[in-house]
Amino acid sequence: MPVVLMAVLMFPKDILGLYNSVDSWMIVPNIKQNHYTVHGLQSGTRYIFFVKAINQAGSRNSEPARLKTNSQPFKLDPKTAHKKLRLSNDCLTMEKDESSLKKSHTPERFSGTGSYGAAGNVFIDSGCHYWEVLLGASTWYALGVAYKSAPKNEWSGKNSSSWVFTRCNNNFLVRYNNKESIVEASLQLRRVGVLLDYDNNALSFYDAMNSQHIYTFDVSFLLPVAPTFMIWNKSLMIMSGLPVPDFVDCSEQQEGICRQQDSPYVSGVKSCH
Repeated sequence: MPVVLMAVLMFPKDILGLYNSVDSWMIVPNIKQNHYTVHGLQSGTRYIFFVKAINQAGSRNSEPARLKTNSQPFKLDPKTAHKKLRLSNDCLTMEKDESSLKKSHTPERFSGTGSYGAAGNVFIDSGCHYWEVLLGASTWYALGVAYKSAPKNEWSGKNSSSWVFTRCNNNFLVRYNNKESIVEASLQLRRVGVLLDYDNNALSFYDAMNSQHIYTFDVSFLLPVAPTFMIWNKSLMIMSGLPVPDFVDCSEQQEGICRQQDSPYVSGVKSCH
C-alpha cells in the first residue's frame, strides 16, 4: 500500500503551512512492511513525523510521532593533549599532572607553558550539537571550540580562532581574540552544558544542573571547529553524543532569544594571568 511520509522540524515558524504543503511530504512507494527507515536526519535536531496512506482506506493522518536526534559523539584526542595532562583510558577524563609525561611532539599538541589543553577528536561543520563537562572540584578551566589552525602554545580564547567560557577561582569570563567579558555563574557550578549551533552561528554555555543560560557567542563560523578544553587544577570529564535537552532550544538560538549581546567587553579584569 503506497504511503506518504512527512518529516518536519518541531519548531518551524509555520508548521501548519509545512503540514499542508505537498512539497513537505515524502512519497514512499511500494511499502510492504509496517516500518521504514528515514535517512539524512541532522544531529541534535527535533523532528515531527506524520504518516498518511494515499488510498481511500487510509486517508486520515497518523498521530504525530516526535523524535530528538543525538549530538555528534566524541572523545578527547590523545594526540592533542599537553604533556602535563593525563587522559583516562576511555579518553573521556583529563587531569592536571605536574609530572611531565613522555609524549611525542606533534603539530596538533598543546605545548605552551601553561597551555594545559586537549581537543576533541572531531571537527564539526554543520548541525546542532550539545555536550556537557563535569568539573568536580576544579576552579580553573576553559571550555569552548576552536579551529584547527588555533595556536597550541597559548590559552584558548587569546586568538581569533577560538571561543571559550572560563573560570579562574571566583571569576567567570568568556574570552575571544584576547578580549574578556565577565559573566555571572554560580560558584557551585559543577556541570557546564555547551551548545554548538553551527548552522545558526551560535555557541552557548549553560549551567546544566540548574537549566540556566550563561552566555552565547554570535560567531560567523568559516571553518570546522573542534571542542576544546583547558584545565589548570584538578580534572574534568566530558559527556558527548547527548540529545539537546528540553531547556535548550536551537530555534531560540536562531531567533536570538538567549543572546547576551550587550555584555561589555572589559580589559584589566583580575584573572589568572
